[in-house]
Amino acid sequence: MPMEEWKIRTAKGKEYVFDSEDEAYEALPEYGEGSTVWKRRVHRGIANISLSSTGWIDVTPTGR
Repeated sequence: MPMEEWKIRTAKGKEYVFDSEDEAYEALPEYGEGSTVWKRRVHRGIANISLSSTGWIDVTPTGR
């Protein structure tokens, strides 16, 4: 079943994964200036391996 994964990438390159878009955007200010929100569409396979055909996409809207 396809689903979306969300993460925040800090200006220093650290990454933090979230269960939903809302959680990621709520937490974004806590990670400092220059942090961005990313998402990817994945298919869960055997042993919870995530497979994505497009990879991570930066979805941080300007001004948010």
